[in-house]
Order: sequence, then structure tokens, then C-alpha cells
Amino acid sequence: MALPEPNTAWPPPAWAAAYRVYEENEAWYLGDTDKLAKVYQRTDLQRPSYRVNGREMTGGLVGTMSRFFWGRPVPVNQNRTRLHIPAAADLATLSSDLMFSEPPTVGIEGLNEKSTARLDLIANSDGAHAMYNEMGELKAALGATVITSEWDTDVSEHVWLASYGVDVVIPEFRKKHLVACTMWTEYVDGNKYYRHLERHEKGSIEHALYLGTETKIGRRVPLQDRPETEHLAALVNGDSLILTGIDKLTVSYNKNMPTMAWRKKGELAAAGRSDFAQLQPLFDALDETWSSWMRDLKQGGGKLLVPESAMTTGPRGSGGTFDSDQEVFPLNVPGEVGKLTIDKVQFAIRVEEHERTAYAIYREILRKAGYSPSAWGDYGAGGAVTATEVVDRSAGSERTRDKKALFDKQAIGEQATVALELDGILFPGKGGGRFDKPTVVTFPEVSQEDPEKTARTAQLLAAAGAASIRTLVAMNQPDWDDKRIDTEVADIRAEQGTPVLDPTTFTGE
Repeated sequence: MALPEPNTAWPPPAWAAAYRVYEENEAWYLGDTDKLAKVYQRTDLQRPSYRVNGREMTGGLVGTMSRFFWGRPVPVNQNRTRLHIPAAADLATLSSDLMFSEPPTVGIEGLNEKSTARLDLIANSDGAHAMYNEMGELKAALGATVITSEWDTDVSEHVWLASYGVDVVIPEFRKKHLVACTMWTEYVDGNKYYRHLERHEKGSIEHALYLGTETKIGRRVPLQDRPETEHLAALVNGDSLILTGIDKLTVSYNKNMPTMAWRKKGELAAAGRSDFAQLQPLFDALDETWSSWMRDLKQGGGKLLVPESAMTTGPRGSGGTFDSDQEVFPLNVPGEVGKLTIDKVQFAIRVEEHERTAYAIYREILRKAGYSPSAWGDYGAGGAVTATEVVDRSAGSERTRDKKALFDKQAIGEQATVALELDGILFPGKGGGRFDKPTVVTFPEVSQEDPEKTARTAQLLAAAGAASIRTLVAMNQPDWDDKRIDTEVADIRAEQGTPVLDPTTFTGE
């Protein structure tokens, strides 16, 4: 699609369903309980109604949403314990850590030293690695990101890679391949909604500024109307385009995993799937479990019941209120003559039941997301663990990592090539340019391990006699070369009093 027509709906109706999911997933990712309540108390769909806690609710989708813990309205004058556990945010961080705690390397075969240094500046620098980590979290939460090639000669002396979540992107696919993309930024000034749209096509980037409402794109206005876009007015041509000088898109679509829910929904079929897919009810159940636990703690505080005659009442006509933290409550009974009757109420705090329920939910969240049960700790694990079990516990996470890396390799490699070519045009003579060899993105074989966990694994393998000293050293020091490993093995053998045999003189006796 081209840029939107004036006063049309925004986001475009074809992507409205996706943006509702993005809104829901963002609320979980941010842990914004006000947004969660808003999402699960939606009233914009008209369905048959029924009643929940005396309040009329709609059926169908809205009725289902209202059954969520965060979708249940709190009756007036009631204060209910509601606690949010950031499991969704932790899941997104876990995904990013698994993918990018040890960043990938980007290379092109046959580059000279000058061009290699330029590519490293674009795709292998600390700035690029930081961007990959940010991209990893957004991908896991929203289902996809885009990687763009960006430049500003007043800011940096090289092109750089940037990443944006798909909740500010309208992609255009053909046969599941990206052919164009519109990115947007929103500026709210009272009831005025300014939106800066940036449409990427092969060979050009079009910039436009619209003034509309919360749900309508409105009319197109000059770029000079906003200070954030004013500088672009001097960069675009008469058609509001910046010509890139290359026949490639300056944006790549980087999905998290293939989608399932939208596979029959036209262009949405090419969109990615969030790690949160089908997990929102479990996130909600986890919050309800922890809130129930906290409610038990509150109610577990002892309460005293005493005769009303033993209490000091407030002013006449002041009305009555209930304080859940109150420790003493009056009883309107006389008690025995000459004797003060005082009773105590002590509710049980169901620690074990709540803990086991929470840990079971944690495990189901990890299982559905494709991660190993030990990714957040060995909840509920007990007894001795074999070396094989220790190794197998990370297998699920590693398989998921390998699948996700396929999409990262394609998007990073594609846009690194574009950025290097643009760099040669914008900063001639620095080493950038167009190269015929393919760009290769290489992820480390194993994601970064906890040193303590690696040491325990090595100890179990050594006790079982299942690995040599050299294998154990290489496992604990994956960055060492063969020479350094051999030296360490010799030192260990010397300390242990184990002779180092010379293969040229060994006779077998």
C-alpha cells in the first residue's frame, strides 16, 4: 500500500487484529496493570450479556476476557489484593539472553582490512551488540521486529543498524517476502495526534507528517509542523523522498517464530509469533495465585473478637467502615456477667499450596515457550541429578535458540549488506561499498552458561568417568585455543601427579 488516504482509520483495518494482540502483549511485557485491566475489560464489542459479581458483562470474546483475573471489575468501596509477577518480561529477557548474551559475528569473505573494519563498525561493534539485545526482547514480546539501516552525517560518520518493534510498523508482503514497509512515530499534543510516517521502498524512503485523532490518520501537513521532523524537510526532494541510490530495501523484517493463529489471514500470515502466544491465561493465573498468597498473608494476621462494650465508638452518625488491617473487632454480645469474653480468629496461610501452584505455572510457561524447565531455576526438583540429566535440561532451550537464530541470521545478514553498501555511498573512501560475496552471520555454538552450572556439569561428568580432562577444560573455557587448553591439561596432570605420556616413546608397558 502507498501512504494512507486522508482521514482513514489508523492502524489500517487489515492490521487491526494484529495491533490488538500487540497491545495485549505490550501490557504484559511492561507489567502495566492499568493497561491489563483496560485490555481485559474491553467493551467495544457488542455481544450477548450476562452478569459477573452483580455487574452486567458481555459474552463471546469480551465475556471470556472478563473472566481473566485482570478483567474482573473491583466492586465499589472494596480493596482487593492484586499483585503482578513479571513473568512475561522475564520470558522476553530470557529469550534475548539466550540469543544475544554472546553476540553473533557478521562477516563477508574476502574483504580487505579497511572494509572489514567498516563492517565491524556497523554490525560487530558494542553499539550493534546492544541493539541485538534490545531487539531480542522486543521480538520475543511482540512476535517480530524490523532492522533498518540508518544514517545522519551530523550524528555519526558511519551507517548503523537500528531495530523497532512491529507495533510501530505496517509491513507489505508478497509471497511472504517484504516488498515495502511503513514505520510510524506518534506525537500527542492534547487532543491532536501527529504521526510521522516513514515508508521504505527499494531505492527510496518517503517521509510524511499527518495530523489526526486517536483512531484516524487525519490530513497530511508539512514536515516543518513538528520540531522532530523539521530537519527532514531539507533532506527530501519535491516528492518528499530520500533517494538511497541502491536497489535494496533499507529495512528487513525479523520474525520471532512463524505464526500459527494468522496463517489463513492474508498478509498477517507472514507476521511473527510472540513467545507470549497462548500464555496470557497462564500469566494471568500466576498473578491470581500470587495475589491469593498475599491475601492469605494479610488475612493470616490474627484478629481479636471482643464485646462491643469494650470498644470505643466513633461520633454518632459517622457511619461504619471495614478495615481489613484492623486487628480487633467488637462483638455485640454481653458475655458472662463479671467476665470479659475475648476470642481470636487466625486464618491459615497456605504456603505450600500456593508455592506448588506457582511453580507448576512457571514450568508450563517455559514448556509452551520452548525453554528448558531449569531456565528459571529447578523449581520442585529434588534428589540426585545425573550428568545426562544436567546436559539434557538445556536441550529444549538450545533447540528453540537454533530455530530463532535462523530468522536473525537472515535479517541481520541482509541489512548488514545494505548498510555497508549505503556506507560506501554516504562516506566514500572509508571502506564501505557493494560486495559480491554473501554476508555470513555466525552465532556461538552454545549460549552463555552460568559458570556454577558449568562447573557442576563438569564435576558430574568427571565423577562418571564420561569425559577426559581435556574435554572438561574445553567445556569450562570455550574461548581458549588448543595450545592454551593443552597447557592447562599438563598443569592439572602435574598437580594431580598424573604422568604426561609422550606418544613417541610410549611402549604400552
